[in-house]
Amino acid sequence: MRTRTTMAVKAVLLLATVTACSSSTDGKPGTANTETASRATATTATQTSPLRIGTGHHWSATDTDGSHIGGTTTVMGYTQPIKMDDAYSRGLSDFDHPVWATLDVKLCADSSSTTVITSQEPWALGFPDDTRIQAPFVNGEGVPDPEYPIGSTAVKAGSCLRGKITFSMERGTRPKQIIYGPEGRDPVEWSVPKA
Repeated sequence: MRTRTTMAVKAVLLLATVTACSSSTDGKPGTANTETASRATATTATQTSPLRIGTGHHWSATDTDGSHIGGTTTVMGYTQPIKMDDAYSRGLSDFDHPVWATLDVKLCADSSSTTVITSQEPWALGFPDDTRIQAPFVNGEGVPDPEYPIGSTAVKAGSCLRGKITFSMERGTRPKQIIYGPEGRDPVEWSVPKA
């Protein structure tokens, strides 16, 4: 059931990203201003080693309409395990013996940027065996607050958005890295501290 719900949410997010266009001053459709826009030309350098938690990654791009879009994305913290209400969390995990964790992230749009659209979609956890868990789009009652939005959310120029993304994984496992991989840009990684 959760897999179908996750796929439906991803389809809605994809449709929202494709249809979230702005209008230009001449009345013709503009381009979508999203942090995952594959039409943008990125100007950030390729990362060579994982960042430490608390270190921001600045990114900048030029959208197809020539406007500047950019900001700083930061992993503020990672907490594992966290307490989840068993009655609530039982149907949310794909694992037989889940342990829960939160990823605390923050996105700040540059003061000169067009509006940035963000969501949980580009976030994932990477494990020592080279597997990944994508953000599961878990939200609502029982999830730690403040939640990072699961759906496309606008961040205006010069403002920030911060929140938690809740993940589940099999008990006894712990990720080694946090991955931020917006479409059209090289992924950025942060190291997960040892327990």
